Amino acid sequence: MKRGEDPYRATPPPWQGWPAAETSRRRWRIALIVPLVGAAGCGLLFLLGTGAFALLLIVSRLSVPIPDGEPLAMSTAEITGTWVDEQGERLELKADGTFASDGICGDFGDFGDDDPNATTAPDPGAGTWEHDTRHAGDTGDPVSKVRLTFAAEGVSTQYEARGTSKDPVLWEYIGDPDEGKLCVLEKAAE
Repeated sequence: MKRGEDPYRATPPPWQGWPAAETSRRRWRIALIVPLVGAAGCGLLFLLGTGAFALLLIVSRLSVPIPDGEPLAMSTAEITGTWVDEQGERLELKADGTFASDGICGDFGDFGDDDPNATTAPDPGAGTWEHDTRHAGDTGDPVSKVRLTFAAEGVSTQYEARGTSKDPVLWEYIGDPDEGKLCVLEKAAE
């Protein structure tokens, strides 16, 4: 070393030029990559969660059957007439608000679990019927509901309209909906 020469000139002091340019670039890359990878991971978890929810919704719809078609709003005149279940039993809804039936399917009354007649209608049966239209809980579409009250027995049930105006059905679950047992009444030809 020569006189008057700075001994630190050959190697800069630690506070000058530290960290090296390569180290600084590497840290910037890491600082950009880590949040991006984190955001991608969160997005992937969100998509997996949404996909799992959609799959559960589809499976639940497949495992608990409902009749074809959309919830249907019907006028009293459209509901009035004869309806037939899968066994050929008939329900006649009259314009004066009364009905007559012969053993139609349905979930009748507030019976205990031990009552063997909990899912059968009085045969023959007669009583009054009411109709109203509400918004369906799952879709928000208007849907007609028909409530039957058997006169002598005090037994009642309620059907919901579904399908199309050309092919309407009245339906309800028999027992626990998870069991998937349906009662479906189709409008008989005039």
